[in-house]
Amino acid sequence: MLKRLAFGGVILLSLLQAGCPAEPALTITLGGDVILGRDGQVIFARDPWGGLTPAKSTADGSRNWFLVNLESPLASDAGTMPAGREGYNLCAPAEAAEILEMGGVDLVSVANNHQFDCMESADPSRVMPGVGHVLESQPVFLDSPAGRVAIIAADAVSKPLDMVSLLASVAEVRAKTDLLIVSLHWGVEYAGEPAPLQRDQAKQLANAGVDVLWGHHPHVLQPAEWVDSEDGSHRMLALYSLGNLLTDQIMTYETRHYALVQLRFQRGKISQISFQPLLLEQKGGQLALAYPDDEAVSHIEERLGWAELMEFFP
Repeated sequence: MLKRLAFGGVILLSLLQAGCPAEPALTITLGGDVILGRDGQVIFARDPWGGLTPAKSTADGSRNWFLVNLESPLASDAGTMPAGREGYNLCAPAEAAEILEMGGVDLVSVANNHQFDCMESADPSRVMPGVGHVLESQPVFLDSPAGRVAIIAADAVSKPLDMVSLLASVAEVRAKTDLLIVSLHWGVEYAGEPAPLQRDQAKQLANAGVDVLWGHHPHVLQPAEWVDSEDGSHRMLALYSLGNLLTDQIMTYETRHYALVQLRFQRGKISQISFQPLLLEQKGGQLALAYPDDEAVSHIEERLGWAELMEFFP
């Protein structure tokens, strides 16, 4: 039975399992792009979270992991910040990593087209000792009472996506984990829908046993959907793009409005799914997150394709 609940700024859709004993659970909150700097200059001068950071644990005490795509690499020191590359340079000072810690971020994906914007990038484990990171072609394993989670990351923007290598990594990792997430930096900037090629690649990942496809780069929301494997034995949640999270891209309605998606896992399956709508706005000359009004929440829900997603909830 599906029941829709709304509270605390989170729209929650739950699968109620009356009479079933409590089992270990894990909640994972997925966010979009985080840009902390441009040309070596900090964008956010103070805590920009606006009190809207995901809780570190849920009502029943289960752990909540917060994952984002870090679009801006961190410089090793002030003398080596921006690299001499064409176009936008998103290199940020290392001290900007404090913003991630303020937000309770647990892990960042750094496999994206801006990962080499600094002349010399800092070691993420040194400047973000409390925040994990996943590099391209280097899976990360996280253990919880609900099981083991693996995250594989790939950049398909600065180069074509190597599906052969990605599928080989998925095949190797699948047997070692209970839940498999693939972080993909891909797609067309500001496009409202994934391209046909992306849907074809998503199908291949579902066939390979991926549980969640976590996409980013377009900087706007795209409709999420369930993707079934060809043999019907597996279903993958495809989040093609979650838009922005913390950036300075407030030039359009779509780049200012986005969402966090929260997934609850039990026995290796998604048992609950919710989203938290967000708005990035200027307050007193500073950028900060806020909760959008009802009209904007409805728009975000529509952009995510939430009604259809819930109609086919496993």
